[in-house]
Amino acid sequence: MKLDENSPIPLYYQLENIIRKKIEDAEYRVGEKIPSERKLSEELNLSRMTVSKAISNLVEEGVLYRKRGQGTFVCKKKIDFFPGLLGFIEIMERKGMKPSSKVISQEIITPNKTICEKLQISENEKVILTSRLRLADNEIIAFEKSFVPYSMCSKLLEVDLSKESIYKCLTEEGHKPTKATQEVGAVLSDERLGELLKIGTGEPILKRERITYSDSKVIEFSFNFYRGDMYSMIITASN
Repeated sequence: MKLDENSPIPLYYQLENIIRKKIEDAEYRVGEKIPSERKLSEELNLSRMTVSKAISNLVEEGVLYRKRGQGTFVCKKKIDFFPGLLGFIEIMERKGMKPSSKVISQEIITPNKTICEKLQISENEKVILTSRLRLADNEIIAFEKSFVPYSMCSKLLEVDLSKESIYKCLTEEGHKPTKATQEVGAVLSDERLGELLKIGTGEPILKRERITYSDSKVIEFSFNFYRGDMYSMIITASN
């Protein structure tokens, strides 16, 4: 590592760029711990305050993350949150990643009041519940629970959802998704979600509740839980 004290570029920013370069060159690998602030300070003859500022900036950017009592580690490159009405398979393929799914449940249920309200159906109607783990390049990145009216797409019980898309199945039955409303928030994993997503209890998760429509008709309601260390949300605003 070399810093130029005569450069107009602040030392903390020079250090940020050095760390970024080491990550790009795989000298600091994803998931691995980087040298401590004390060690970096001693090696580079920098104040702890300067090193701390560089590390904090990289943590804020999502390049690094801290584990209390353990140190600072290199983050995985995050996947931007699903845009539009594309399904998981389409998004992952566009990003050059190999999508796959592990089906946990695929069954008919009697929905509770909340599910009926979301799907805009009566309480005596049957619903197909599917639960899946979603993987990219063989790594678990999300857990999904989806509710679809049985009368709308009964073939969902027969489709191999480890390979097929729910949206594709709905489209084939004449219910092409045309719009969706969604609510996204940050939550902490509980014991069950931690086990499913292979993360610790209390880790950050992006939770999305989504209602999908075909014209004015509700065709799906879903809960999706995305690993916070692998997802970021990008919003484009304009006047």
